[in-house]
Amino acid sequence: MSPDDVRELAREAHARWTTLEIVHRSRDEELHAWLRHGELDAVRLPRGERIRERGAPPSSFQLRDVEPYPTNYQWSAMLDPYELSSGVAISDVRPGELSGRPTVAFTARAEEGYDPICACCPLVFSEVSERLERGDSWRARPGEVPDHVEVALDLEIGIVVSSRDHGGRLADWFTNEIVSAT
Repeated sequence: MSPDDVRELAREAHARWTTLEIVHRSRDEELHAWLRHGELDAVRLPRGERIRERGAPPSSFQLRDVEPYPTNYQWSAMLDPYELSSGVAISDVRPGELSGRPTVAFTARAEEGYDPICACCPLVFSEVSERLERGDSWRARPGEVPDHVEVALDLEIGIVVSSRDHGGRLADWFTNEIVSAT
């Protein structure tokens, strides 16, 4: 699979699924979620707190409606990773597997022209995304932003199933175990 194939998979993800059941884990959150486009039902684990969302607030992402989210716009972007289709250098593309499902993993670095759903919670946190959020004159201090982000997309439906910053102050990460998808 080539970087262009990865970009195409990211562009098509929104059309590749209708319903999802996932278990989302991150540094700050663990959720069991059931989704239909525009609808989210989830349970925060282990507390059992229910979350129900219909629709999502508008964002700067103009191509299509964003998915509702229980955390932030990064949730919407992982379900429709269109922002990976341009303005992102993709390298080291390799096959993988997560929870028994085939994936395509790769290294992502934002470039000029990167246009995340929301600059404050991009899939590729970088100096580029921070300048979108803070202004063109902003510059990163050494070690503030990741060198790159390791990302994996589910090969069947295209959503982001794994993301991990390499370097940077946040050391952010998340995984999505797909329980079912149609």
